[in-house]
Amino acid sequence: MKQLRFIALVVVVLNVAVIAWLLLRQPVDTDGGLADVGEALVADQTLEAARYDFADRAEDLNIILISLDALRYDRTGLSGTSLTPNLDQLAAESVVFHDAVSAAPWTLPSHMAVWTGRWPSIHQVVNKLKPLAGGGWADASLSPGIATFPDELVQAGWTAAGFTGGAGVSGRFGFNKGFETYLDDRAFAGLDYSMPAALQWLEDNRSERFFLFLHGYDTHGQYPLAESSLESIPYDGALDGSIEEQARLREQGLGTIVDPGQAPDLSGVLSPEDAKYLKDVYDLKIRDADQRLGSFISRLKTMGLYDKSIIVVMSDHGDEFLEHKGLDHGISLYQEQLHVITMMHFPGYTQRQDIEQTTRTLDIFPTLFDALGLEVPSGIDGTSLMPLLRGGSYDAGVYSETDYRLYVNHRMMRDGDYKLVLDLQDGKRELYDLSVDPHELNDISSSEPRRTYEMEQSLRTWMNTTRVNPQDYLGLQQDKIEIF
Repeated sequence: MKQLRFIALVVVVLNVAVIAWLLLRQPVDTDGGLADVGEALVADQTLEAARYDFADRAEDLNIILISLDALRYDRTGLSGTSLTPNLDQLAAESVVFHDAVSAAPWTLPSHMAVWTGRWPSIHQVVNKLKPLAGGGWADASLSPGIATFPDELVQAGWTAAGFTGGAGVSGRFGFNKGFETYLDDRAFAGLDYSMPAALQWLEDNRSERFFLFLHGYDTHGQYPLAESSLESIPYDGALDGSIEEQARLREQGLGTIVDPGQAPDLSGVLSPEDAKYLKDVYDLKIRDADQRLGSFISRLKTMGLYDKSIIVVMSDHGDEFLEHKGLDHGISLYQEQLHVITMMHFPGYTQRQDIEQTTRTLDIFPTLFDALGLEVPSGIDGTSLMPLLRGGSYDAGVYSETDYRLYVNHRMMRDGDYKLVLDLQDGKRELYDLSVDPHELNDISSSEPRRTYEMEQSLRTWMNTTRVNPQDYLGLQQDKIEIF
């Protein structure tokens, strides 16, 4: 008993000693007393609120947006692979958004959503061609009445230059509005084509304040992999990994869509070994793209631009390799097509900040404008992620849509880890819980009828804001767009 009392006494003495030591470490105020601990907390909160605030430096900062077309999040080092060491190195000094969702699963509408901060149904550039009232087709192009963020930057004093792989980001769709130069003369070109021109432009214009857009199709199905790389892949099947083969298989899959509500099905054409081979081809393209990205970042540092620029790296969509019986992208709203990379490096920040909350590529430019103290265009759907970066809250609806070449009409919404996909042509609903089913193999819509109904009503409410009437698509048989 005496031993227990002695131990208790020792514990009390130690606690008193620790408290006294903590009090002695507190700052002393001007009256000789202890400073209010609350003042320190307020100071910390003020510093937190000022994070990534570059309004006072906006006149000296450049913006560089790098788009790695068709790059899946789950094939990068951000999710644990060893394919992207250079991307990972940049991520170590960046804000990384681990659950970024694209507004659309293919190049044109997804990039235009970033450019305008508006949903595809609002910006209306949802396909490369649009039907004419009297029959026939015309090139789609952004309405002159819709502002783009790059053009807003030009109006605010930045010089805009774009170096791209053409095709879905060609200037004719409205991407080049306000740009001093815009390279888009080669379809499905990679960074090996666009990057040298961009670096030369930077050498000649490094003294200017600029917005630079660098884009490449390095991981896209229509970008060719070197023959030597193809031969290095262990595979005994009939596929050759060429871009001609990829286009043929894509069209073959689309050809299986006959009636409303159907999806591409190549499961009877491609074996699991074939799908693995095509994914191995994709992975080698990712390695090459990562090396080119590393070379570009290294040159930025050599030119003294790395610490004078906000650098954003994004992808616009992913690619499917038979995960849901299809190939390529654009035709569905599953994670392999919508879960993309987004990261932002801010000058002076050398530590990584990981954001796990679901965000949207739609918010990229509103976030940059917020950091620079610039006014965003009116009527946009995107919102700044800065409150989230500074430790605050972010609450925005997460949606995606596709009307890819008029073969399909799908809409998607997220509610935390729950994801609802609605086929407008036949009304089919699919519900997934990504926390336990990240590959979307178990549709729980029938076992979760209330959640499915409530999410569908929310999705339909959102569609109403984008001026989409789901009833217009039920049973719809459309003339398909044959070019891509």
